Amino acid sequence: MAPFNLKTISVTRAHHGTLHRLQHDSETLSSVATFAVFVPGAVEDFKDKFPLLLYLSGLTCTDENVAQKGCAFEHCHARRVAMVMPDTSPRGDDAADDEAWDLGKGAGFYVDASAAPWSRHYKTYSYVTKELPKVLRACDFADALDHERVSISGHSMGGHGALTLALRNPNAYASASAFAPIANPTASDCPWGQKALKAYLGSADCDEAKSHDATELVKSVEAGTFKMPILIDQGAADSFYKTQLHPERFVDAAKERGCDVTYRLHDGYDHSYFFVSTFMREHIEFHAAALGSLKI
Repeated sequence: MAPFNLKTISVTRAHHGTLHRLQHDSETLSSVATFAVFVPGAVEDFKDKFPLLLYLSGLTCTDENVAQKGCAFEHCHARRVAMVMPDTSPRGDDAADDEAWDLGKGAGFYVDASAAPWSRHYKTYSYVTKELPKVLRACDFADALDHERVSISGHSMGGHGALTLALRNPNAYASASAFAPIANPTASDCPWGQKALKAYLGSADCDEAKSHDATELVKSVEAGTFKMPILIDQGAADSFYKTQLHPERFVDAAKERGCDVTYRLHDGYDHSYFFVSTFMREHIEFHAAALGSLKI
């Protein structure tokens, strides 16, 4: 039996590379987990293996949303970067769920739940940071990947995940970026964050919750010590911009701590993948520079 009971769902040729969808038995999530990896064209002509860009998706999404709508793979191929796309939450039949779209399956928030009934399966923080890297090393294309060079990105809830994972694991990633991140989920004017953190952690005002809030995390960074470059793009016409996301709070706090943050606000753009796909190339180029990736 393959390690982790790893199985290939599909292999699809795309943009001179290959999109692999796989599933495995996740000990962390206590369920079957699905993820996808885009591997650029043949590695044999290049001295270096492909570094990894980990992309975390948002509420209601799976690995397929960015694969189908993110317009990423052409640019990943051009910059010789592999993209790893995990699911957003556990999907097992016995995993706790909620009738609402912003809690439960599709809404794991990249935290390790500590409150019942979520605590058995909802361990997406540990899955992404600990188990998934081990699973990637067991894939049949693992030798084409440079598992030591990794950057992280994400959209909305996944942008929250990208920023918090980067801040909590500064030696694990070369760079971090976010599209319209939920940047201050413990704030009273962030209903998504309040709901999810209260459910998963028992409170949105405890130390555990604040350890999954990018704005609160960056406030605790010793000035001048966090060197990882960060890029954030936000649409000014995003209906969630002022009611859920609050990215400027993170940006202001990060700059006060001397962090290398680039923040761009774009007139007319909303929260959709039309926005994400518009600026995906620039995010991939940003990460490729940090990763020292080769260019065609």
